[in-house]
Amino acid sequence: MASHHFIGNGIASVALGRAASSPNELLKRIAEEVRATGLEVVDHRAVGFENGGLTLVWVLAESHLVLHHWVEEGFATLDLHICDYRGSNAAKAAALVEALTAYCFVAGTANWSELHLEDPAPVLSR
Repeated sequence: MASHHFIGNGIASVALGRAASSPNELLKRIAEEVRATGLEVVDHRAVGFENGGLTLVWVLAESHLVLHHWVEEGFATLDLHICDYRGSNAAKAAALVEALTAYCFVAGTANWSELHLEDPAPVLSR
């Protein structure tokens, strides 16, 4: 099974900075972006830290999305992993990367890496 794994970082956008004061609203806002691409959120959770930092996790039917926001430093990272269980989700993953870039990062500061994960050879054979 192929999958699409993207790791991004950049300067946190003003919108993300404002949303950090309401983690539950941020969970809902990003979940809307996920759903708009045709992917499915099955659960989500936010954890806040003493310094104002946040870690937010969305469990997707297709895998996961994780956002780490260092509020004091104005920096954020995203980890998006989308599997191709029933068909290619490449276009959906790319659309979500685009939406997340626009919402989470200051224009021109996003850095994304894509890990190419194709069908691996079986680790164990019977």
